[in-house]
Formats: sequence, C-alpha cells, structure tokens
Amino acid sequence: MEQTTSTTPKHPLAPALQMLAAFAVTLAVLFVLLLGACALPGEPVLNHVYQSSFTIQREGLYPEYFGFKLFQMDNYTDTVMLFEAAAMSERDPLTAAMTATTYNVDNYETMADDLQFYCEQRLGLATGAENTNPPELTPFSYARYWHGYLIWLRPLLCIMPITGVRVVQYLVLFALLAAVLVLMKKRCGTRPAVWFAVSQLAVSVFFVPRQVQFFTTFCIACAGCLWVLAKPRKASQLSVALVVLGTCTAFCDLLVTPILTLGLPVAVWLCCLPQRICSGPKQCLPVIGGSLCWGVGYALCWASKWVLATLVTGQDVIGDAIRQAGVRTTADTWRGMELTWGNIFRFVYDTLHSHGLFWPCVVLAVLCVAAFCLCLRSRDALLRALPLGLTALMAPAWLALLRTHSIQHGWFTWRALGVTVFAGLAFVYYSCGLRAGWRRLHKKSE
Repeated sequence: MEQTTSTTPKHPLAPALQMLAAFAVTLAVLFVLLLGACALPGEPVLNHVYQSSFTIQREGLYPEYFGFKLFQMDNYTDTVMLFEAAAMSERDPLTAAMTATTYNVDNYETMADDLQFYCEQRLGLATGAENTNPPELTPFSYARYWHGYLIWLRPLLCIMPITGVRVVQYLVLFALLAAVLVLMKKRCGTRPAVWFAVSQLAVSVFFVPRQVQFFTTFCIACAGCLWVLAKPRKASQLSVALVVLGTCTAFCDLLVTPILTLGLPVAVWLCCLPQRICSGPKQCLPVIGGSLCWGVGYALCWASKWVLATLVTGQDVIGDAIRQAGVRTTADTWRGMELTWGNIFRFVYDTLHSHGLFWPCVVLAVLCVAAFCLCLRSRDALLRALPLGLTALMAPAWLALLRTHSIQHGWFTWRALGVTVFAGLAFVYYSCGLRAGWRRLHKKSE
C-alpha cells in the first residue's frame, strides 16, 4: 500500500514572526552586553581614558592626512565616546546606558582638555598650577542613541588606552576583510573578490579602524558578508539576517555609514553562484524585500531606545529624536547655504564651472553612457544584472534621504559609496562586455 506523507502548510505569518523573534533576540543580547560593559569597574577605564586624552591633545580633534579632506579623521566624536565610557561609572548600569552622559559636547575646541580635566577630578589627581581657570563641565545626555560601541570600547579601555583600541580594531577589521576575500574567491570567483577589494580601497578602508565610529559599520558589514558566504543562503534566510544586521547597526552606529551593513551583504549574496544562475528581474524582489527587513530592524531598534530611555530617564527622548531626525532629513544650512535641492545642484554647477570642470564632466558622463550602451551584451544580460544595479543605488539613495547630515559630514559619510563601487562594478561586468562593443563597432565599419 502506498504511503502518503502530509505536510503541514506554513502559517502565512510565520516569516514575520521569525523576523520579529530575530529582532527581539538580537536586541536582548545587545542590551545585556551593553549593561555588562556599563557594569565594569570605573577606575581602570578612567586611567586609560586619562592617558587617551593626551593622545587626542597631541593629534588634534580633526587630523587630516595628505592634506585631503576626505582623509580627515574624527577625534572629536571619539572624545565624546571616551567621555561616555568614563562617565558610565557615575550611575548604575541601566541608568548609565540609557542616559549616555558626556560633557561639554558643544564646546568642541576644548574637548580634549575637558576630558583630561574630568579624569583628573574623578581620579583625584592634581590639575596643574597652570590651570588657573578650570572648565565648568556641563553634562549632556546622548540618550537618543544606544551607543552599542561601548560593548567593546569599555572592556578594551579597562586594559589599554585609545592607541591600543585602534590596534585591536585594525587586527579585527583586516582579519574580517581577509576572510571575506578568501571566501568570496571560493564562492563567487576571483573577479568579485577583486571588485570587493577595490571598493574597500576606494573608500580608504586603511583609515577606518583608526576611529571607533568609522570602524563600527565596516565591522558589522564584513560580519554580514561572512555569514552570507559561509554556505548557500536562501532569500528568506537573507531577509532574517538583514533584520539582525539592521538592529545591530542602529544599536552600535552613530549615523556614519549605516547603509554598508545592508548593501555589502546583499551585493555579495547576488554575486554568489546560486543567485547568478537564477538572476533576473525576479531577483529584485529579495533586494527590495531584504531592504525593507533591514529597515524594520533598524527603525524598531531606534524606537526601542527612545521609548526605553524616556521611561528610565524621564527625559523627552522621543521628542528630541524626532526633532533630530527632521534636522537630518530636511533642508538646513551649510556654510550659510540653505540645503534645498535647487541650491545643492546650483552649488555643484558653480563649483565645477569655476574650476573649468563642468563641461568635461558632462562629456565624460556622455561617453560613459555611450560606452555602456555600446558594450551592452543583450537585453537579457541587462535584466539579469538589474538586481546589482538596484543595490548600487542604495548608497546614493541613503545619502539623498539624509542630505543635510550627508553634506555637513560628507568627509566621512562618503565611505557609504563603497556599496556603489562594489555593486556597480559587478553590474557593469555582468551586463557589458568588450567583445560585444567590438562586434558592434566592427559591424558598423563594414
């Protein structure tokens, strides 16, 4: 007698419940880790933050390499982070994690000196006879952020100053990058591995581990890429992973380059052999759906902090967060210019025109479009590469969405374009070919 096996139909809400569970577990784990970091003894942290203050004083708040603005570092934000790490021991771990207290944030020119003075006060050290006008340290709460970077920053500061933290970050990030490149060569081929390496070099990854806030999203993005490459992943698995990545990003990042944690894993997934075989317009659905999943994890994580911090601290964290979101997404001013789209395009035109670069850029853009059309393999090849093209647009779309923040802090937000470089190179390669262009030219010459 023939046996029949019955399969229980999957509940329509099962994927949503799975993603919600992934978000809840991720947030719970990160929250416990943050509380653990805040509960560490304060004195060793203070001692190493004190040593770090002299490093910041020696380097300056915004050191710049090779006289190039895009190679400018951000010791200012790292000093804020050091202040937070030192001030955690002032309160119980929960209150400290929710308030995220720092000092004199707006008086940025004296931040390093203020950090030194704060540590001297807390450690009971002499402040020096030359300091006849000690600063009045005013506390400031950064409660709208989770500040998840303290999960590794504060434990490291228990045993080393900021110079040691940087060394650890270099070792971790470049170990992750090496692992990604090795696995990518194995699962995707040599060319995608080269494109990934080029994309990272193009956004000066060699400077990233020097700053805690730069390091965060690159580390999360590389970890996401490693998960994708560990074994073949289905689109449903990718969506759950992107919920986790979005949650981790909102928990640890300070709006530096968050889109990296979405764009790089998705682009790597699309470059893997199983996805390349079945690539086409339908593969745009996992890209769009995965982006929505990442966005849900990202938004829910932010909202969770605003609600929890409001309940614990009694501050209007929700109102402050909404106001700050408006500032970063709507027109503001930059160097006296209102950041409307019309003014932005006019500024770009005037800048290029004043340097005699406008028409050369126009000609170059036209030539690039013409070369793309000439070398396009086929309509089918273009459709198969379309998901990568869509992924390449993630970073420009994100920078445009947060245009005020992106322009005011363009000297570090530009690194988000690593997604565009990697996915863009893959898109061009899979849709175009020199042989196709040569054949078209040969036919026209006959």
